[in-house]
Amino acid sequence: MKALVVYDSTFGNTEKIAMAVAAGLGSGTSAIHIKAVGAKDLDTVELLVIGSPVISGRSSRAVQDYLKGMTRQTAERLKVASFDTRLPSAFAVMFGNAATRTVKQLADLGSRVIAKPEGFIVQKQKGPLLDGEIDRAARWGSDLSKL
Repeated sequence: MKALVVYDSTFGNTEKIAMAVAAGLGSGTSAIHIKAVGAKDLDTVELLVIGSPVISGRSSRAVQDYLKGMTRQTAERLKVASFDTRLPSAFAVMFGNAATRTVKQLADLGSRVIAKPEGFIVQKQKGPLLDGEIDRAARWGSDLSKL
């Protein structure tokens, strides 16, 4: 299965998680910053994983714009999963998270969601990631490769 991890990252934490997820998915899987992804990049992809930091309970503007630009024709042939990087606070839980909103948008376009949205924890707004999160991201990627 050809997979692609697309991400946006503000402080580098989401990028680290994206790289770990791609490594877990296996050889040939790339992690690409969302602003560098072109429509052709999805031509042969079967599984698309999208990652974003949580910003005011949502994904980044770049991720939102990317999803708005995705055609139904493209979305309908993709299996998808999503993750975000978030703070471990009740405030963040109360206002929602980026990963849940991302998979909902993709499902509404006709994509097949293959895993529940995943959140990886940063200790403070700028990081660092909580100990063990990079290893957990690699395991999540490996689990996705089997679905």
